[in-house]
Amino acid sequence: MTAIHTPTIIDGYVRLSRDDNRRNYSSIENQKLIIQKYAEENNMIVRHIYEDDGSSGYSFCRPGFQAMMDHLDTIDVIVAKDLSRIGRHNAKVLLFLEKMEEQGRRVILIDDNYDSLCSDDDMIGIKTWDNERHVKSTSRKVKRIKKMEQENDTLKCTPPFGYTRHPLNKQKVLIDEEAAAILNLEKDLYLEGNGIRKIAQILSDRGVPTPSMLQKERFQALGLPCNRKAAHMWSYGMVKDTLFNDYHNGVLRTHKRERMTINGKDKKISRDQQYVFPDHHPKIFDDDTMKLLYTVKASRSHSQYRGQRKHISLFSGCLYCQDCGKKLTAISRPGRKKYYVCGTYNKKGKQFCQYAHLVTEETLIDALIRYLTLCRDSHTDTLRKLDLSDLKSPVYSADDSRKRLENELDRIRKELKTLIAQKVRELTDNPGAAEIINETYTSLQAEKTERIRAVEKKLLDCTKEIPSPATAAGTDPQTALDILNEVLEQKNLTRTDIEILVEKIVVDKDGNTDIYLKHSSGNLTTRDFNRGKENLKSAMMTEIIRLLRKNKTGFTSVKFLTENLKALGYPVNRKQSATYMERLSDLGLVEKTGICRYPYKILASGEKLHDMEKMFLMPGSDGRYAGNGL
Repeated sequence: MTAIHTPTIIDGYVRLSRDDNRRNYSSIENQKLIIQKYAEENNMIVRHIYEDDGSSGYSFCRPGFQAMMDHLDTIDVIVAKDLSRIGRHNAKVLLFLEKMEEQGRRVILIDDNYDSLCSDDDMIGIKTWDNERHVKSTSRKVKRIKKMEQENDTLKCTPPFGYTRHPLNKQKVLIDEEAAAILNLEKDLYLEGNGIRKIAQILSDRGVPTPSMLQKERFQALGLPCNRKAAHMWSYGMVKDTLFNDYHNGVLRTHKRERMTINGKDKKISRDQQYVFPDHHPKIFDDDTMKLLYTVKASRSHSQYRGQRKHISLFSGCLYCQDCGKKLTAISRPGRKKYYVCGTYNKKGKQFCQYAHLVTEETLIDALIRYLTLCRDSHTDTLRKLDLSDLKSPVYSADDSRKRLENELDRIRKELKTLIAQKVRELTDNPGAAEIINETYTSLQAEKTERIRAVEKKLLDCTKEIPSPATAAGTDPQTALDILNEVLEQKNLTRTDIEILVEKIVVDKDGNTDIYLKHSSGNLTTRDFNRGKENLKSAMMTEIIRLLRKNKTGFTSVKFLTENLKALGYPVNRKQSATYMERLSDLGLVEKTGICRYPYKILASGEKLHDMEKMFLMPGSDGRYAGNGL
């Protein structure tokens, strides 16, 4: 009587990755066929084959391999094509074989003629070492090639948000106009005083598409699959990563990260060790704009500015107390003009800062407008020659948001109609499964309906938005002088103007201000009429000299100066005017008479006074303004 042998139940394991040697290359399907054929020839039945496609053998954290190890209590025999399929890490492979032997599990490696039941192969250790050597050799070659590409600016990678590669010449990078408009909108919102989280909220409320939404739409338009899930809401990280990236300034940085070990974690490389290629591609943000963004960011980081309030104060973050050096706090109360007081005085009281250093927003605006007017008058010709027509950047507008939201709403409604039609068809074909069909489609319908409501709300909010003054006017100023004139005539400073122009404003105990403008802040108008830190004292000195020129009596007084400066809107008292008069005396422009009614005589001629007026407006050789020494 012939004995019948019970077939052995086995489990297979297959793996493939990019680090495999092409000469010994065998696809996943081929490995499965090899295992299946071996089982048929040896009276075995394959119960299950665990699979890892695209996983490096150097790492043992592979989904299929981990699943096999989790089911070891039900596995008796493991079959693989060869030793390299188990892994390419010498020590870990040997430990795995030892562990299987200790637990009584049988391991069969077909091409290596290895069976743990008779494991007398002394070459196993050499084979595992050779497998590991192959991975390390491949890794070194890939690293060397990548580093050469990084050094020579030939490494091709996906450009960040705002750019796309040329469809024919993949080495060439082009500006994505729609994404660039969104970036300019982010920039404008940031300079208006909004924090990063606030910007993310505004973009989401307006229905501005996220980077992943744009990418998915592009793939779908080309008929390509996109498995990446698109985010419909902006996040803090999205705004931060897209806004503060010098790639938008035409700078390519490579070698920003480096992996020290195979399949290890990437380590950040310091900026001084990175490979930098300026003017590598077209710029979305020019040099001045990029510098301004980083300057504002550093300023906010230093002052712990958050910018998340509903209404952002015009001068928040740039007002300082002359006595304690702390920032001034904005106070807004019903029925009163907005004003600012010393933060220390407001929070801790007089024992920490004796005076409130109160100043109204109206006073600050008027003082800044007056000083900018003086600067404009001294540099009119230079400003008129600056043509800004080529510096216009596209900005994602409310019309763009409305159009996108309307298209999205139309698409979701069509999807809902299709869903309902499909539900009706299935109910007709399978009336007995009505309960299951209803349960399945109810959640899908609810999701679509909720999405429709959300888009309709965004569309309603977007429709309520008021167009900006520049849009409503329909004409854009062409020169720097036009822009400055518009700001000065309207006397309507914005938060962006303050960010661009003002470095700091120091307020004394009487509410008098010293205004310091930014040096080469990135704004064209500022750059041309301002080369150093200016303050209000030089402006007041210029006005005093003009008053002397207009005075036909030949005499003046502290009272005369005080009254006229106040009439011009300057916050000044008689004590301060006396200080200016002493300065005029030191310059030889006036002298004391000893007569009560005419205390000071004007010595300088009209021509000399005109020259002195120019001196207080024009910068000195050290880059500072003559009036700063007052």
